[in-house]
Amino acid sequence: MTIDFVYFITSDKIGNQDQDLGSRLMNTFFLKLIQAKGMPTHILLMERGVQLLTPDSPSLDPMKVLEARGVEILACQTCLEYYGIKEKIAAGKVSNMPDIIEVMQQAGKVIHL
Repeated sequence: MTIDFVYFITSDKIGNQDQDLGSRLMNTFFLKLIQAKGMPTHILLMERGVQLLTPDSPSLDPMKVLEARGVEILACQTCLEYYGIKEKIAAGKVSNMPDIIEVMQQAGKVIHL
């Protein structure tokens, strides 16, 4: 069974009302994703989503597990530079808009969180 999908994540939280709850939900999402049957081919991070790759992110460990299982994690270089964290990311790789667009165009499905 081939599942061809990517996650496009633009926040370090799920939702926008309660920050603590949103952060917990995002962490739970990644913990459950590593237990799921189907894995995305890529996780694409933009805007505050790039914060998920910093050492203080509660989602970093699950992200490392996903990466070790072959999920390619791409973080927007412009976003990393904007937040001043390009040198601090502890998983994934620095990418650019053309590469992120190419992954989206080749994916069977893009899921935006």
